[in-house]
Amino acid sequence: MPVLREVGIGGFRCLEDTRLRLHPRLNWIVGDNGAGKTSVLEAIYWLGRGRSFRASRPALCTRHGDSAWLVRGRIGFTDRPDDVVRIGYSGGGIATHRNQATTTLVEHARVLPMQMVEPGLHRVVEDGPAYRRRFLDWGMFHVEPRYLTLWRSYARALRQRNQVLRSGAGGDQQDAWTHELIRTGTELATAREAGLAGLREAFAVRCGSLDLGTAEIRLHPGWEAGKSLADAIRDRSEQDQRQGVTGAGPHRAELRIRLGEGEARDRVSRGQQKLLLSALCLAQADVIFAATAIRPLVLLDDFTAELGRAYQERLAGMLAGYEGQCVITALTPPEGAVTADDAAMFHVEQGRIVTRD
Repeated sequence: MPVLREVGIGGFRCLEDTRLRLHPRLNWIVGDNGAGKTSVLEAIYWLGRGRSFRASRPALCTRHGDSAWLVRGRIGFTDRPDDVVRIGYSGGGIATHRNQATTTLVEHARVLPMQMVEPGLHRVVEDGPAYRRRFLDWGMFHVEPRYLTLWRSYARALRQRNQVLRSGAGGDQQDAWTHELIRTGTELATAREAGLAGLREAFAVRCGSLDLGTAEIRLHPGWEAGKSLADAIRDRSEQDQRQGVTGAGPHRAELRIRLGEGEARDRVSRGQQKLLLSALCLAQADVIFAATAIRPLVLLDDFTAELGRAYQERLAGMLAGYEGQCVITALTPPEGAVTADDAAMFHVEQGRIVTRD
Protein backbone atom coordinates (compact mmCIF):
# COMPACT_ATOMS: atom_id res chain seq x y z
CA MET A 1 0.00 0.00 0.00
CA PRO A 2 1.55 3.36 -0.99
CA VAL A 3 2.45 5.94 1.63
CA LEU A 4 3.79 9.47 1.22
CA ARG A 5 7.19 9.14 2.87
CA GLU A 6 8.61 12.56 2.16
CA VAL A 7 7.54 15.99 0.92
CA GLY A 8 9.87 18.69 -0.36
CA ILE A 9 8.50 22.23 -0.69
CA GLY A 10 10.22 25.15 -2.41
CA GLY A 11 9.12 28.69 -3.24
CA PHE A 12 5.62 27.99 -1.91
CA ARG A 13 3.49 30.56 -0.08
CA CYS A 14 5.07 31.81 3.15
CA LEU A 15 7.01 28.59 3.75
CA GLU A 16 10.76 28.37 3.91
CA ASP A 17 12.17 25.72 1.57
CA THR A 18 11.90 22.49 3.51
CA ARG A 19 11.70 18.71 3.45
CA LEU A 20 9.37 16.73 5.70
CA ARG A 21 9.73 13.03 6.50
CA LEU A 22 6.19 11.90 7.22
CA HIS A 23 4.95 9.19 9.54
CA PRO A 24 3.04 6.38 7.75
CA ARG A 25 0.02 6.92 10.00
CA LEU A 26 -0.64 10.23 11.82
CA ASN A 27 1.13 13.53 11.19
CA TRP A 28 0.21 16.64 13.17
CA ILE A 29 1.18 20.07 11.82
CA VAL A 30 0.85 22.53 14.72
CA GLY A 31 1.40 26.26 15.16
CA ASP A 32 -0.28 29.61 15.63
CA ASN A 33 -2.80 31.09 13.23
CA GLY A 34 -1.11 32.45 10.12
CA ALA A 35 2.10 30.47 10.69
CA GLY A 36 1.75 28.45 7.46
CA LYS A 37 0.10 25.20 8.59
CA THR A 38 -2.57 25.24 5.90
CA SER A 39 0.06 26.01 3.27
CA VAL A 40 1.74 22.68 4.08
CA LEU A 41 -1.54 20.86 3.40
CA GLU A 42 -2.06 22.90 0.24
CA ALA A 43 1.35 21.87 -1.09
CA ILE A 44 0.56 18.19 -0.46
CA TYR A 45 -2.87 18.64 -2.05
CA TRP A 46 -1.20 19.90 -5.24
CA LEU A 47 0.69 16.59 -5.46
CA GLY A 48 -2.46 14.49 -5.51
CA ARG A 49 -5.11 16.73 -7.04
CA GLY A 50 -3.10 19.02 -9.31
CA ARG A 51 -4.81 22.12 -7.98
CA SER A 52 -5.29 24.18 -4.84
CA PHE A 53 -8.24 24.10 -2.45
CA ARG A 54 -7.56 27.78 -1.63
CA ALA A 55 -6.30 29.63 -4.71
CA SER A 56 -7.98 30.11 -8.07
CA ARG A 57 -4.63 30.32 -9.90
CA PRO A 58 -1.30 28.54 -9.28
CA ALA A 59 0.57 31.85 -9.45
CA LEU A 60 -1.09 32.83 -6.17
CA CYS A 61 0.81 30.04 -4.41
CA THR A 62 4.20 31.53 -5.29
CA ARG A 63 6.20 32.90 -2.37
CA HIS A 64 6.61 36.67 -2.34
CA GLY A 65 9.73 37.59 -4.29
CA ASP A 66 9.89 34.27 -6.17
CA SER A 67 8.63 33.47 -9.66
CA ALA A 68 8.10 29.71 -9.33
CA TRP A 69 7.33 26.97 -6.84
CA LEU A 70 7.93 23.21 -6.68
CA VAL A 71 6.47 20.40 -4.57
CA ARG A 72 8.18 17.00 -4.59
CA GLY A 73 6.86 13.80 -3.03
CA ARG A 74 8.43 10.39 -2.47
CA ILE A 75 5.80 7.66 -2.43
CA GLY A 76 6.82 4.38 -0.85
CA PHE A 77 5.51 0.91 -1.71
CA THR A 78 5.95 -2.46 0.01
CA ASP A 79 6.45 -4.43 -3.21
CA ARG A 80 8.46 -2.14 -5.51
CA PRO A 81 10.83 0.85 -5.53
CA ASP A 82 9.60 4.26 -4.44
CA ASP A 83 8.05 6.71 -6.88
CA VAL A 84 9.13 10.34 -6.98
CA VAL A 85 6.42 12.74 -8.14
CA ARG A 86 6.81 16.45 -8.72
CA ILE A 87 4.50 19.29 -9.57
CA GLY A 88 5.73 22.80 -10.15
CA TYR A 89 4.70 26.18 -11.43
CA SER A 90 6.62 28.74 -13.42
CA GLY A 91 5.53 31.52 -15.74
CA GLY A 92 4.90 28.85 -18.36
CA GLY A 93 2.29 27.08 -16.28
CA ILE A 94 2.08 23.79 -14.36
CA ALA A 95 4.47 20.89 -15.05
CA THR A 96 4.15 17.39 -13.59
CA HIS A 97 6.68 14.53 -13.48
CA ARG A 98 6.86 11.02 -12.13
CA ASN A 99 10.27 9.36 -11.88
CA GLN A 100 11.75 11.97 -14.24
CA ALA A 101 9.12 11.36 -16.94
CA THR A 102 6.49 13.95 -17.85
CA THR A 103 3.06 12.90 -16.64
CA THR A 104 -0.51 14.18 -16.46
CA LEU A 105 -2.55 15.45 -13.54
CA VAL A 106 -4.78 12.39 -13.93
CA GLU A 107 -1.84 10.07 -13.33
CA HIS A 108 -0.85 12.02 -10.22
CA ALA A 109 -4.36 11.65 -8.86
CA ARG A 110 -4.27 7.89 -9.39
CA VAL A 111 -0.83 7.46 -7.83
CA LEU A 112 -1.66 9.52 -4.72
CA PRO A 113 -5.41 9.42 -3.99
CA MET A 114 -6.47 11.68 -1.17
CA GLN A 115 -9.44 12.97 0.76
CA MET A 116 -9.53 16.50 2.16
CA VAL A 117 -11.52 17.94 5.07
CA GLU A 118 -11.16 21.72 5.07
CA PRO A 119 -13.44 24.63 6.00
CA GLY A 120 -14.70 25.03 2.43
CA LEU A 121 -16.04 21.47 2.49
CA HIS A 122 -19.06 22.78 4.41
CA ARG A 123 -20.40 23.72 0.97
CA VAL A 124 -21.05 20.01 0.37
CA VAL A 125 -23.78 20.23 3.03
CA GLU A 126 -24.87 23.84 2.79
CA ASP A 127 -24.65 24.83 -0.89
CA GLY A 128 -25.96 23.61 -4.21
CA PRO A 129 -25.74 20.13 -5.72
CA ALA A 130 -22.63 20.88 -7.82
CA TYR A 131 -20.35 20.48 -4.79
CA ARG A 132 -21.90 17.14 -3.87
CA ARG A 133 -21.69 15.85 -7.46
CA ARG A 134 -18.02 16.82 -7.56
CA PHE A 135 -17.38 14.93 -4.33
CA LEU A 136 -19.09 11.81 -5.65
CA ASP A 137 -17.33 12.03 -9.02
CA TRP A 138 -13.88 12.19 -7.40
CA GLY A 139 -14.61 8.97 -5.56
CA MET A 140 -15.93 7.31 -8.71
CA PHE A 141 -12.78 8.36 -10.58
CA HIS A 142 -10.76 6.07 -8.29
CA VAL A 143 -13.30 3.25 -7.97
CA GLU A 144 -14.39 2.81 -11.60
CA PRO A 145 -11.52 2.79 -14.16
CA ARG A 146 -13.82 3.81 -17.03
CA TYR A 147 -15.49 6.61 -15.15
CA LEU A 148 -13.33 9.52 -16.29
CA THR A 149 -13.66 8.52 -19.96
CA LEU A 150 -17.41 8.11 -19.55
CA TRP A 151 -17.78 11.45 -17.77
CA ARG A 152 -15.80 13.24 -20.47
CA SER A 153 -17.89 11.64 -23.22
CA TYR A 154 -21.09 12.75 -21.52
CA ALA A 155 -19.76 16.27 -20.94
CA ARG A 156 -18.85 16.54 -24.64
CA ALA A 157 -22.29 15.31 -25.75
CA LEU A 158 -23.98 17.76 -23.37
CA ARG A 159 -21.87 20.67 -24.59
CA GLN A 160 -22.50 19.86 -28.25
CA ARG A 161 -26.24 19.32 -27.78
CA ASN A 162 -26.55 22.65 -25.96
CA GLN A 163 -24.72 24.39 -28.79
CA VAL A 164 -27.13 22.88 -31.31
CA LEU A 165 -30.11 23.90 -29.18
CA ARG A 166 -28.88 27.48 -28.95
CA SER A 167 -28.18 27.66 -32.68
CA GLY A 168 -31.64 26.36 -33.52
CA ALA A 169 -30.15 23.94 -36.06
CA GLY A 170 -32.17 20.89 -34.99
CA GLY A 171 -32.50 18.00 -37.44
CA ASP A 172 -30.00 15.16 -37.75
CA GLN A 173 -27.29 17.03 -35.86
CA GLN A 174 -29.47 17.46 -32.80
CA ASP A 175 -30.69 13.87 -33.02
CA ALA A 176 -27.13 12.55 -33.13
CA TRP A 177 -26.01 14.45 -30.04
CA THR A 178 -29.25 13.62 -28.21
CA HIS A 179 -28.63 9.93 -28.87
CA GLU A 180 -25.05 10.20 -27.59
CA LEU A 181 -26.22 12.16 -24.54
CA ILE A 182 -28.79 9.51 -23.65
CA ARG A 183 -26.33 6.65 -24.17
CA THR A 184 -23.49 8.11 -22.09
CA GLY A 185 -25.81 9.70 -19.54
CA THR A 186 -27.55 6.42 -18.82
CA GLU A 187 -24.20 4.66 -18.35
CA LEU A 188 -22.94 7.48 -16.13
CA ALA A 189 -26.03 7.40 -13.92
CA THR A 190 -25.81 3.60 -13.62
CA ALA A 191 -22.14 3.82 -12.61
CA ARG A 192 -22.88 6.49 -10.02
CA GLU A 193 -25.68 4.49 -8.46
CA ALA A 194 -23.52 1.36 -8.31
CA GLY A 195 -20.69 3.29 -6.68
CA LEU A 196 -23.05 4.89 -4.21
CA ALA A 197 -24.09 1.51 -2.79
CA GLY A 198 -20.71 1.00 -1.12
CA LEU A 199 -20.44 4.63 -0.05
CA ARG A 200 -23.90 4.54 1.52
CA GLU A 201 -22.98 1.55 3.69
CA ALA A 202 -19.55 2.90 4.69
CA PHE A 203 -21.02 6.31 5.53
CA ALA A 204 -23.59 4.80 7.86
CA VAL A 205 -20.86 2.88 9.68
CA ARG A 206 -18.63 5.94 10.05
CA CYS A 207 -21.50 8.10 11.32
CA GLY A 208 -22.36 5.42 13.84
CA SER A 209 -18.80 5.41 15.16
CA LEU A 210 -19.11 9.17 15.74
CA ASP A 211 -22.48 8.84 17.52
CA LEU A 212 -24.16 11.04 14.92
CA GLY A 213 -27.28 8.90 14.74
CA THR A 214 -28.92 7.51 11.62
CA ALA A 215 -27.37 9.07 8.53
CA GLU A 216 -27.82 8.21 4.88
CA ILE A 217 -27.06 9.50 1.42
CA ARG A 218 -29.38 9.33 -1.56
CA LEU A 219 -28.81 10.10 -5.21
CA HIS A 220 -31.40 11.77 -7.41
CA PRO A 221 -30.25 10.96 -10.98
CA GLY A 222 -31.10 14.34 -12.51
CA TRP A 223 -34.49 13.61 -13.98
CA GLU A 224 -37.95 12.51 -12.84
CA ALA A 225 -38.05 9.26 -10.88
CA GLY A 226 -39.64 6.32 -12.68
CA LYS A 227 -38.59 7.54 -16.13
CA SER A 228 -35.70 6.59 -18.34
CA LEU A 229 -33.34 9.34 -19.41
CA ALA A 230 -34.60 8.90 -22.97
CA ASP A 231 -38.18 9.56 -21.84
CA ALA A 232 -37.12 12.56 -19.75
CA ILE A 233 -35.25 14.10 -22.69
CA ARG A 234 -38.19 13.49 -25.02
CA ASP A 235 -40.68 15.00 -22.58
CA ARG A 236 -38.52 18.12 -22.22
CA SER A 237 -37.79 18.50 -25.92
CA GLU A 238 -39.84 21.65 -26.52
CA GLN A 239 -38.72 23.27 -23.27
CA ASP A 240 -35.06 22.54 -24.08
CA GLN A 241 -35.54 24.13 -27.51
CA ARG A 242 -36.99 27.29 -25.98
CA GLN A 243 -34.35 27.60 -23.28
CA GLY A 244 -31.39 26.48 -25.36
CA VAL A 245 -30.14 24.12 -22.66
CA THR A 246 -30.53 20.46 -21.70
CA GLY A 247 -32.59 20.35 -18.52
CA ALA A 248 -32.41 16.65 -17.62
CA GLY A 249 -29.44 14.35 -17.16
CA PRO A 250 -26.62 13.39 -14.80
CA HIS A 251 -25.35 16.99 -14.85
CA ARG A 252 -28.45 17.81 -12.78
CA ALA A 253 -27.97 14.92 -10.32
CA GLU A 254 -28.34 15.66 -6.62
CA LEU A 255 -26.55 13.84 -3.80
CA ARG A 256 -28.66 14.31 -0.68
CA ILE A 257 -27.32 13.86 2.83
CA ARG A 258 -29.89 13.06 5.48
CA LEU A 259 -29.56 12.81 9.24
CA GLY A 260 -32.46 11.35 11.15
CA GLU A 261 -35.72 12.37 9.48
CA GLY A 262 -34.54 15.41 7.51
CA GLU A 263 -31.89 17.01 5.33
CA ALA A 264 -28.59 17.37 7.17
CA ARG A 265 -28.20 21.04 6.30
CA ASP A 266 -31.44 21.83 8.17
CA ARG A 267 -30.62 19.84 11.30
CA VAL A 268 -26.97 20.06 12.29
CA SER A 269 -24.63 22.57 13.91
CA ARG A 270 -21.32 23.53 12.32
CA GLY A 271 -19.51 21.14 14.65
CA GLN A 272 -21.83 18.29 13.66
CA GLN A 273 -21.32 19.25 10.02
CA LYS A 274 -17.59 18.85 10.43
CA LEU A 275 -18.02 15.40 11.95
CA LEU A 276 -20.51 14.48 9.24
CA LEU A 277 -18.16 15.55 6.44
CA SER A 278 -15.21 13.82 8.08
CA ALA A 279 -17.30 10.65 8.17
CA LEU A 280 -18.17 11.13 4.48
CA CYS A 281 -14.50 11.56 3.49
CA LEU A 282 -13.39 8.54 5.53
CA ALA A 283 -16.27 6.52 4.07
CA GLN A 284 -15.16 7.39 0.55
CA ALA A 285 -11.61 6.40 1.52
CA ASP A 286 -13.01 3.04 2.70
CA VAL A 287 -14.76 2.51 -0.63
CA ILE A 288 -11.62 3.37 -2.60
CA PHE A 289 -9.62 0.91 -0.51
CA ALA A 290 -12.19 -1.84 -1.09
CA ALA A 291 -11.93 -1.30 -4.87
CA THR A 292 -8.20 -0.66 -5.25
CA ALA A 293 -6.43 -1.93 -2.09
CA ILE A 294 -5.07 1.63 -1.70
CA ARG A 295 -5.94 3.69 1.36
CA PRO A 296 -6.15 7.36 0.36
CA LEU A 297 -4.13 9.96 2.20
CA VAL A 298 -6.47 11.96 4.46
CA LEU A 299 -5.79 15.68 4.92
CA LEU A 300 -7.66 17.60 7.63
CA ASP A 301 -7.23 21.33 8.16
CA ASP A 302 -7.80 23.11 11.48
CA PHE A 303 -8.74 20.12 13.59
CA THR A 304 -10.08 22.00 16.62
CA ALA A 305 -12.14 24.60 14.74
CA GLU A 306 -15.85 24.41 15.60
CA LEU A 307 -15.37 21.27 17.70
CA GLY A 308 -15.90 21.06 21.45
CA ARG A 309 -13.87 18.63 23.52
CA ALA A 310 -16.32 15.74 23.10
CA TYR A 311 -16.42 16.14 19.32
CA GLN A 312 -12.63 16.46 19.20
CA GLU A 313 -12.26 13.18 21.06
CA ARG A 314 -14.64 11.41 18.70
CA LEU A 315 -12.87 12.67 15.58
CA ALA A 316 -9.39 11.99 16.98
CA GLY A 317 -10.48 8.43 17.75
CA MET A 318 -11.77 7.89 14.22
CA LEU A 319 -8.56 9.24 12.66
CA ALA A 320 -6.39 7.15 14.98
CA GLY A 321 -8.33 4.08 13.88
CA TYR A 322 -7.90 4.82 10.17
CA GLU A 323 -5.32 2.39 8.80
CA GLY A 324 -4.09 4.82 6.16
CA GLN A 325 -2.01 7.97 6.44
CA CYS A 326 -3.27 11.32 7.78
CA VAL A 327 -1.83 14.83 7.84
CA ILE A 328 -3.71 17.13 10.24
CA THR A 329 -3.25 20.78 11.18
CA ALA A 330 -4.16 22.18 14.57
CA LEU A 331 -3.25 24.92 17.01
CA THR A 332 -2.38 22.09 19.39
CA PRO A 333 -3.14 18.36 19.02
CA PRO A 334 -5.63 16.70 21.37
CA GLU A 335 -4.12 15.35 24.57
CA GLY A 336 -2.56 11.93 23.98
CA ALA A 337 -2.81 12.21 20.18
CA VAL A 338 0.94 12.00 19.62
CA THR A 339 3.07 9.09 20.85
CA ALA A 340 6.49 7.92 19.76
CA ASP A 341 5.12 4.93 17.84
CA ASP A 342 2.02 6.00 15.96
CA ALA A 343 2.40 9.69 15.08
CA ALA A 344 4.77 12.53 14.25
CA MET A 345 4.42 16.21 15.04
CA PHE A 346 5.80 19.21 13.16
CA HIS A 347 5.78 22.80 14.40
CA VAL A 348 5.34 25.74 12.03
CA GLU A 349 6.46 29.19 13.08
CA GLN A 350 6.54 32.08 10.59
CA GLY A 351 6.91 29.68 7.67
CA ARG A 352 9.67 27.58 9.22
CA ILE A 353 8.89 23.90 9.91
CA VAL A 354 10.67 21.79 12.51
CA THR A 355 10.04 18.25 13.72
CA ARG A 356 9.03 18.03 17.36
CA ASP A 357 9.91 15.08 19.61
